Amino acid sequence: MSEQPKTTKQDTSVFTVPFDVIELPSKGLLYPSSDGNLKVEYMTAEDENILTSPNLVQSGKVLDVLIERKIKDDQLKAKDLLVGDRNAIMVFLRSTSYGEMYPVKLTDPETGEEFETEVDLSKLPVKSIGASPNEEGLFEFNLKRMKKDIKFRLLTSQDEENLIKAEEKRKKLLKTQVSKLLTNRLVTQIVEVDGNRDKSYIEQFVNYLPAGDSLDLRKYIDDIEPGIDLRADVESPSGAVFRSLVPITVQFFWPNVRL
Repeated sequence: MSEQPKTTKQDTSVFTVPFDVIELPSKGLLYPSSDGNLKVEYMTAEDENILTSPNLVQSGKVLDVLIERKIKDDQLKAKDLLVGDRNAIMVFLRSTSYGEMYPVKLTDPETGEEFETEVDLSKLPVKSIGASPNEEGLFEFNLKRMKKDIKFRLLTSQDEENLIKAEEKRKKLLKTQVSKLLTNRLVTQIVEVDGNRDKSYIEQFVNYLPAGDSLDLRKYIDDIEPGIDLRADVESPSGAVFRSLVPITVQFFWPNVRL
């Protein structure tokens, strides 16, 4: 009886995904376990399966699932990331996987016609956190017209997702086109008004907040909020130069993806 050839089991432990360490725009000040730096793995061919999974795309979870796989910090979850830190990770993953030049379709403001152009992701400015939070991770602001001192927090990716879902549900239920996203976002952000932390009180307070105070507060939040400025200067075929928001979708990672 002839001897059967021996098979050797492949050692897959030698395959490790390379990673890089990126500095978070928030400097990690709002994450108890973070020093401001985060290990992020480069994307692999296996990760592309996530981007082309229809169920994940339709559920809106695709980007969160991708980030959860790529960040190497057991104490930090994708849903807990500040929106700006999440965007910074997205730009890193896109740039290191498919290049820094991102093709987009925009509308020429002069002619109203759609055109194709490219945005250099490496030129998008990084904005570090603009104020120091207190021991609770909150920020303080004085409303000049109402003469009230408030404390507020910055929103996480989960907060934004919850707000958008709640707004879509409200508009569908009430059959209205009037959005309450602006005031609901402030209600979520504001934690305290002159020492009062009752959520019902804060909701009423926001509804009657003078527009000037609302504008001042939103501007201050925008000024201190960390992240990447996703607005790029673009020149259209007609010669018009305008600022456009760079969309982060599945196509942001793989412009030629077909679902």
